[in-house]
Amino acid sequence: MAEKAKIALIDDDEPILDSLQLYLRRRGFAVSCFQSAEAFLEALDAGPEFQCVVTDVRMPRMTGLELQRVLSERCRSLPLIVITGHGDIAMAVTAVKAGAFDFIEKPIDERRLAASIHDAIEANRGVLADERQLAELEKRFADLSERQRQVVELAVQGLSNKEIGLQLGISPRTVEHYRESAMERMQATRFAELIQMVVRLKPQKARNGSA
Repeated sequence: MAEKAKIALIDDDEPILDSLQLYLRRRGFAVSCFQSAEAFLEALDAGPEFQCVVTDVRMPRMTGLELQRVLSERCRSLPLIVITGHGDIAMAVTAVKAGAFDFIEKPIDERRLAASIHDAIEANRGVLADERQLAELEKRFADLSERQRQVVELAVQGLSNKEIGLQLGISPRTVEHYRESAMERMQATRFAELIQMVVRLKPQKARNGSA
């Protein structure tokens, strides 16, 4: 039996909270309810993992937008859906521009909310898979020797083995050896695949270098 997706539902309006949790539980979600963003963050610090957060935008003390900023600063890959009243559309649009998956106006269409939660979770699975793959690529690249990295980075710039050898003071045959051993360590079956890996790593390397 598949494990139920864990949803955090945050709203200071208790009747709405009760109604939504009953509907979502009938749809097969495991729902945890919170009447404030602060209460949710306290629970999150205690360890529970959630697959999606559904939060009202306008709440006392910490708003949904402020909660979104906190989650972003914690680097959590956690999809967020915001619930908004008619007068809060501008706030909801701001949330989406900042990375929220969706916003849903009150009165809430429960079927649309359930569908949006499902879509958010599916989309986030792809994001998490990409993050794991990127982390593995970073580890493999870090395990290359300094000379292997030099050869790979020059090769990605389009230099031939002869040109790389002239820059590094080694023979073209030695360049080929380093390139092949780098491909093996990076688990690339083709040189084109190695290029794709390094190109994908460059933005991350630039961020790390600027830190």
